Amino acid sequence: MTILGIAAGLAGVLAAVFLHLGAQPQALLFSNLDLKEAGQITQALDQANIKYESRGDGSTIMVNRDEVAKARMLLAGKGLPTQGSVGYEIFDNAPALGQTEFVQNLNNQRALEGELARTIRSIRGIDSARVLLVMPKRELFQDEAQQPTASVVLGISGNDLNGDQVRAIRNLVASAVPNLKPEKVTVVDSRNHLLAAGDETDAALGVGAAQHKNEVEESLRKRVKEIVEGVVGPGAARVTVTADVDQTATTQEKTLYDPDGQVVRSTQTSESKDKSTSPDSNGVTTASANIPNGNPSAPGASASGNESGTTTETTNYEISTTKTTTVTQPGEVKKLAVSVAVDDSVTPSKDGKAPDTYAKRSADDMQKIDALVKAAIGYDQTRGDQVQVINVRFNHNVGDTVGGVASKAPLMDFDKNDIMRGAEIAVLLVVALLTLFLVARPLMKFINSGPTTYVTPGSVPMMAGAGPAPAVAGIPGNAAISAPATAVVPMPEPDGRIDIARIEGQVRASSVKKVSEFVERHPEESLSILRGWLHDS
Repeated sequence: MTILGIAAGLAGVLAAVFLHLGAQPQALLFSNLDLKEAGQITQALDQANIKYESRGDGSTIMVNRDEVAKARMLLAGKGLPTQGSVGYEIFDNAPALGQTEFVQNLNNQRALEGELARTIRSIRGIDSARVLLVMPKRELFQDEAQQPTASVVLGISGNDLNGDQVRAIRNLVASAVPNLKPEKVTVVDSRNHLLAAGDETDAALGVGAAQHKNEVEESLRKRVKEIVEGVVGPGAARVTVTADVDQTATTQEKTLYDPDGQVVRSTQTSESKDKSTSPDSNGVTTASANIPNGNPSAPGASASGNESGTTTETTNYEISTTKTTTVTQPGEVKKLAVSVAVDDSVTPSKDGKAPDTYAKRSADDMQKIDALVKAAIGYDQTRGDQVQVINVRFNHNVGDTVGGVASKAPLMDFDKNDIMRGAEIAVLLVVALLTLFLVARPLMKFINSGPTTYVTPGSVPMMAGAGPAPAVAGIPGNAAISAPATAVVPMPEPDGRIDIARIEGQVRASSVKKVSEFVERHPEESLSILRGWLHDS
């Protein structure tokens, strides 16, 4: 009864596990929902007969993994979820009359903020977004209105955003708002990290400086390794690249004047003449000389006069000028340092049993490899680039082997649900094996191995599938016979019956034949039975 009770309990556990595994695994539909929107979503799922489960405070909804796409398409058709933001649908049911200009402007700003937040949430790696816009109004008698500004708060899942992603978000917001410049957009994440401050230019963002440096180094390393391994063989080269990248942005303006390049721009000429006459009366004073408009000259007197002229010419020349504005963006490579290690040349053994032989590469080959490396990285001696190519024997006991890279096959792309499903199957397999070896097997052995059948004096044992067994020649009929039931092989039974004097009653001839076959097939067991009879007698 104890064994049967344990078996029943384990059977119940297995049944529960099987029922749990038979059910479809659940997957996340939406999380961090507004409770009001969560109620609308659950109501829509109930109408569509889609089973769901609410977790946490009700802001997380789980559905069957096979119905996630169907549920999201259904909810998207109803405009859910909106993450608490209001888009241009605010104007769908707005009254056509009765709204003031202030209310219309406010609704327009709310709709623009909501649409920008929805667009930003569609970017990979961003779970939530909130956009705040400040649109200054130009007051009366004001020359210029203040520039608009914006603030963006991001909820990030996973790694932090790099400089390119922050610049993309700033330009996205600036392009959607009139007169808004990207440097007027402040970006903050939910981890209290300032990604972009106001009045900070895109070039000054240092978020992606380290990533840009790593990208430059990795690109050059792959390029050098590809060309070197094409000469020495796969796995026979190790390459390391260190780049000094300038992360500062500079703007330089230069104006050059060419004194020899003169061009006449304009010429101006002015001319003036002056003429005057004075009387000469040789000291004689007359009345007519003092009368206005009178003749100053007396009869017989002479007059003297003078005449002068001036000519002025002005010529304007245009001097040739050259104005140059140079803007240097961050990311310029200032210096490179490349190290290349090349393995010795290997000669495989002919029989495959002896170890391979290694030999140093020639100086001519190393010079060619050095020239290839310099050409691949764009070697510039003036900026201080360094290239070191050496020949050294690798340690082949660890890592890759010469002639091929012992690369491991990448793991399959499992998600969290698949991992949990695999863990459940593994637990079920372990429980099934323990039940089979610790419960089922001992139970079957206990059931199949029944007690040994003995007969009383004057009778013979009963064999499986036959009547009373007859006495075999030389074997007393009143002895006990013990034999497994499986030892008897069923044979066709003839209809005839025989009488044996020493056996009470009648037995079938097939039963006697079965006993004979048992003795022939199991002589050792039969001998042990005979010895037991002799011992008992």
